[in-house]
Amino acid sequence: MTETLTTLAAILADRYLLEREVGRGATATVYVAEDRKHGRRVGIKVLRRELAAQLGSERFLREIAIAARLTHPHIVPLLDSGEAGGFLYYVMPFLQGESLRHRLARERPFSLREALRITRNVGTALDYAHREGVIHRDVKPENILLTDGHALVADFGIARAIAQAGSNAITEPGLAIGTPAYMSPEQASAEQDVDARSDLYSLACVLFEMLAGEPPFSGPSALRIIARQLSELPRPLRSLRPDTPVAIEQAVARALAKEPAGRFASVAEFLEALEPGAESARARSIAVLPFANTSPDPENEYFSDGMTDELINALTKVEGLRVASRTSVFALKGAARDVRAIGSLLGVSTVLEGTVRKAGDRLRITARLTATDDGRHLWSERYDRTLHDVFAIQDEIARLIVGTLRTIFQAELGDPTPQRYTRNLEAYGLYLRGRFCWNKRSREGVVESIHYFEQAIALDPEYALAYAGLADAYALQVDYRGMPVIEGFARARSNAERALALDETLAEAHTSLAWLQFIYDWDWECALKSFRRALELNPAYATAHQWYSFLLMVLDERDEALAEIHRALDLDPASVSIRRSVGFLHYYSRQYETAVEHLHRAIAMNPTQPETYRLLGLVLTQLGRYDEAERAFRDSLSDETAYAAASLGYLQGVRGRRDEADAVLGRLEESARTGYVSPVAFLMVHLGLGNFDQVFTWLLRSYEERRGWLAYLKVDPMVDPIRNDPRFGDWLARMNLNR
Repeated sequence: MTETLTTLAAILADRYLLEREVGRGATATVYVAEDRKHGRRVGIKVLRRELAAQLGSERFLREIAIAARLTHPHIVPLLDSGEAGGFLYYVMPFLQGESLRHRLARERPFSLREALRITRNVGTALDYAHREGVIHRDVKPENILLTDGHALVADFGIARAIAQAGSNAITEPGLAIGTPAYMSPEQASAEQDVDARSDLYSLACVLFEMLAGEPPFSGPSALRIIARQLSELPRPLRSLRPDTPVAIEQAVARALAKEPAGRFASVAEFLEALEPGAESARARSIAVLPFANTSPDPENEYFSDGMTDELINALTKVEGLRVASRTSVFALKGAARDVRAIGSLLGVSTVLEGTVRKAGDRLRITARLTATDDGRHLWSERYDRTLHDVFAIQDEIARLIVGTLRTIFQAELGDPTPQRYTRNLEAYGLYLRGRFCWNKRSREGVVESIHYFEQAIALDPEYALAYAGLADAYALQVDYRGMPVIEGFARARSNAERALALDETLAEAHTSLAWLQFIYDWDWECALKSFRRALELNPAYATAHQWYSFLLMVLDERDEALAEIHRALDLDPASVSIRRSVGFLHYYSRQYETAVEHLHRAIAMNPTQPETYRLLGLVLTQLGRYDEAERAFRDSLSDETAYAAASLGYLQGVRGRRDEADAVLGRLEESARTGYVSPVAFLMVHLGLGNFDQVFTWLLRSYEERRGWLAYLKVDPMVDPIRNDPRFGDWLARMNLNR
């Protein structure tokens, strides 16, 4: 450990546990550390001592506070900052991935599609910051981080703080703040009052390098590069990259104009110019945000959610229109967000918002369509009707929206074709209540959802969606309520099959059946067939891709499994369940650091789901980070399931704390005397203790109960200690996994 690291570690010991240095630049050194309070990994960037002395803590902390206000999907958030022992530092999440600089060093030039995707990510972040009054001043590949298929901008506020102090961010004296190859001419001239067009110039330099394989200007020294920035025109992009579209070459050339007045007025205009006339997926896209319940009775929220669902379903069937998934938009429920940020997060060009007020059989519904590029209102309407008009209102809103979008996009769009699975309004309301409860992903929510789905079916025995919902609820309660597998999945199967008998084209029902065939029947071929049928019927159904990825992992198709789960994530980027599943799949692939990163992101999206903490604990255990793992497992105990307790017992066994692990076994045995406890819970603790004879005994019990955990025997790192036991090979053969 270096002297600086040792000193820092002592100074920050009450808040952060510093681990190691991970990067060093001209202005700062980056360390990875553990945030003791929250049990998460962070990056701590510490300014050079001489630079810190020149800046002063007051100026530094003032500029950092301004940057900390920025909240955007493509900006690395600032978590903390401070001064300690003469060190100035700021804290950000420790992101798994690499910088754009590292990527360029390994792979250049980029494909046109990839270069534009990164530019859009960075550009939307800069445009947002500019609208908030913040200029970056040092846009360059080193400050663009690539993680999980997204580009994030780091270090807002740092360059401004240095500039305010009159310091230098480069090694040669007397030069302006910034990085020469990406510095605008006005910044190179040491002008203090640069505006957003300076960042625009830098972004154009980055795009130029991604496409051409080199920046617009280079030279043997910083002084020479700056001289060229001030006096020379860059070479035409197409002379270095002949396949560059003319429109993109022209847009980049304009953004690189020497005078700010000759450039685009904003980054948003630059991004728009990069795709003139392009009929991209984002251009014809919409997100239907959850309609707000303004009824006197808060229990009517299920009805406003139902309105949202119906509109999503109707618009999803419009040919030529991409609609953000339900899970993605419902993840934003209740959050106050700028529509531009929503457009960037979900990749949509329009947003539909609304309110629902239900009082008795009277309805008041408002709807408003907004463009995400500039926040302008495109259409709005209010409806005062009776409850019996609800389906007609939904159809009317869908038709009017599509008509408006046809005009705006100047494109042919199909007609909305709402599919009604019931005409019974009471059954429809009960189904909405059921889905509302099911989506809580809690023990109580599952019980309530079963109650509502059954009532809906009693009113309309031909209600296919209600049967599919009931199948999902019974499948979910196997884990959420800890009920015996045979009983739960038998009920799930009968309802999934009934849904398919009523409507063979229901992708949700095929997916539910595929999951049963996979996790309960262990019939890999039938499960493959059912998943593929579901995806044939609805390629945009993210849950089908999600569950299918687990089957592929079990069948040792790891690359395909990871591709499939990331496809699900692309379709539904705001789904906590899918994000957690990405962590699961990387855990099974032994890519533990990547798994940790995804699980931390899942926790940030929803910190109240115990299963995410439990899985994080399993991954951290494999990494040998036992204290962190124990904190994660204890956070999962709020779930009050046997798996949560057993996971902690497993860790104590691995750590050699046999008394504590044995105590967990005792509590599980006591619970089993008065209720049901999954045999997998006992198996896990014995694995940690190294009681391998007991492990195989509980494997047999788990097999007899057809616990789904056995499907992962071939890939789960937890069972690595018994892989060389001859008995284990027999189990793989029994599960038909010895292929």
